[in-house]
Amino acid sequence: MGKRYYCDYCDRSLPYSVEARKKHDYGHHHQKLKKHHFDQFKSAREQLQDELSREKCRRFHSGQDCSFGDTCIYSHLTDIDISNLKQQAREEELQLKKLRLPTLVKNGKEPSLESWLSRKEQKVQSTSDYPVEDSTDWELKYTIPPNVVVSCLPPSLIPPSAESLLQYEFVDWG
Repeated sequence: MGKRYYCDYCDRSLPYSVEARKKHDYGHHHQKLKKHHFDQFKSAREQLQDELSREKCRRFHSGQDCSFGDTCIYSHLTDIDISNLKQQAREEELQLKKLRLPTLVKNGKEPSLESWLSRKEQKVQSTSDYPVEDSTDWELKYTIPPNVVVSCLPPSLIPPSAESLLQYEFVDWG
């Protein structure tokens, strides 16, 4: 048995050859199912733009049955459906805007400037307990820029002193 190509959209398999696959891919049934599949993932805004760009189907809106169904190039949505789609598009835009906001603002707990400044001041006062060592430049391998205060740095970024390096026992690996 030869190789077979399986089409997920049409749920069928066919012989694996360029001609058969090309013939299948350009077929009406495959095109219709593929379009239906991708239309499921359109946002309300995209659907609204598509529907507003089309004219209304005269046959469908006059009460008759449109024989083209989903493949009709004209719009089958009523005014109520279009207004519902507009509302969904607005809601999606609001959700996207809300997702772009910082977490505290999303939850309605936006901090005030005064509370943020007071917390920052408390942190600076609590970190001032770290000893600032007086050492000359030749003892340090790395120097901190003069505009950075050592007391504001986290413990992992405070440079080690020469004495602490001399007291440390290095372990040999391997």
